[in-house]
Amino acid sequence: MIVRQIGQGGFGRTYLAEDVNRFRELCVLKEFSPQVQTAYVVQKAEELFEREASVLYKLQHPQIPRFRELLRMNLGGKEYLFLVQDYVEGETYNSLLNTRLQQGLRFTEAEVRQLLLSILPVLESIHPLAKLDF
Repeated sequence: MIVRQIGQGGFGRTYLAEDVNRFRELCVLKEFSPQVQTAYVVQKAEELFEREASVLYKLQHPQIPRFRELLRMNLGGKEYLFLVQDYVEGETYNSLLNTRLQQGLRFTEAEVRQLLLSILPVLESIHPLAKLDF
């Protein structure tokens, strides 16, 4: 069950949802819905979306939301494609940055350094996967 929309980009929308089959556990539902509708672009975008699902399926890191499922649904003659991931509660970096900018503030050097240090384990974990042929 969809709770609310939490994002939108060129290839679709992202929703906060409740997994009714898992005790109403919160999850993220990414809907594949590209803005450009030419057959070639849609096909390539769908390949990239499925590749994202494949990569997420293989990633196992405590700082990366866990992949749950890739869903294909046919509703009313139209096919829909969704990617389901764990939901991680908290503010996004973009939200934190916008709040700071509205207050006329910026992140300190120490805060930026801490952010980069917290990201390094993730980059180290995913780097070997970047060399695999999906």
